[in-house]
Amino acid sequence: MSRIGLLEGYDPEKAKNALDLLLRDRNNEFKEIAGSMGIPTNTEEWEIIILKFCLDFEECFQMWTGSDHPDQTKAFKCMTIMREIAKGKKSVTEISHIQNVAYNLYQEFHNIYKRV
Repeated sequence: MSRIGLLEGYDPEKAKNALDLLLRDRNNEFKEIAGSMGIPTNTEEWEIIILKFCLDFEECFQMWTGSDHPDQTKAFKCMTIMREIAKGKKSVTEISHIQNVAYNLYQEFHNIYKRV
């Protein structure tokens, strides 16, 4: 089974096409997040793991900015994501950089998905 089906709320075929288009221009950013989180890029479908992470990060961003009403499960999930991002970083700037990359990848994926 392909991991693309784990992307809730997205049509798997459309999501795969959007991901392929995004990877053409943003492969380095995907690798940067994978390296930051310790996910080997030789893992099968590692790109989907990173995309899912970016989509989860967007949910956290919505919760933090007050756009979404958090529940206890979402809050715990967001704290886990933050811990994963911060692991091994030496400054807030490094953490913020990974957050920005994840947010930008989400935005670009969403825009491409709408057009596909």
